[in-house]
Amino acid sequence: MPEYSISQLDKFEECALQYKFIYVDGIKRYEESVEAFLGQRFHDTMEWLYKERAFRVVPLEELLEYYEKDWARKWHAEVKIKREDRTADDYRLMGRRFIEDYYKRHYSFDEGRVLGLERYIRFPLDDAGKYNCKGIVDRLMLAPDGAFEVHDYKTGSRLPEQKELDEDRQLALYQIGVQKLWPEAKEVRLVWHEVAFDLEMRSSRTPEALEKLKAELAALINRIEAEKEFPLRESALCDWCAYWDLCPAKKRLLELE
Repeated sequence: MPEYSISQLDKFEECALQYKFIYVDGIKRYEESVEAFLGQRFHDTMEWLYKERAFRVVPLEELLEYYEKDWARKWHAEVKIKREDRTADDYRLMGRRFIEDYYKRHYSFDEGRVLGLERYIRFPLDDAGKYNCKGIVDRLMLAPDGAFEVHDYKTGSRLPEQKELDEDRQLALYQIGVQKLWPEAKEVRLVWHEVAFDLEMRSSRTPEALEKLKAELAALINRIEAEKEFPLRESALCDWCAYWDLCPAKKRLLELE
């Protein structure tokens, strides 16, 4: 039975044709934006930091050393830098700053009990088990007051408004999953770490909001499973698409170039 991640559902809404290339045709591309690469290195570093926290507080210099080694080891030729005025080192140093700011803000990392790091979760969206979802929670915490917290690291250069977070589907879906898998999670808080701005932002969902989200995502899954044509949709995101050579809207332009 198919399982859907929020990124998969978002991809269908962004461009159904690209969705088809990735999830229906199974065409793999290894191109990666430098922004995505930096984000993954930050996630790797945070995962190691909190794993080590069970035994000790990692010194900042050791944490930065881990990040630098991870960056060098994982760098590959398909990392793409779109901005001509920037280099790989610019982004690497930016990542260092993110880590330094986060470290200083959250030291000594004892804000609760870690329940999971990069935790892969699978769960039914509905009681009948017709719609199945999956996701990876960056960090799942048990707060001192007994609430569960879903933490998510964001390394993007745009600060979201509170309204956007209050309507965000990703962490709300993860809340549904957490409460399905751990019924004792009566209260769940959603936490975003906007590390480019050294800010922590929070939101919560009412049971009514979660029921509405379930209905919206079930309807979207129905659309996906009924889709036959998978039409393309051009947008600003096309500049980051790795499937230009297969896209009817871009193939001719690529041939001319």
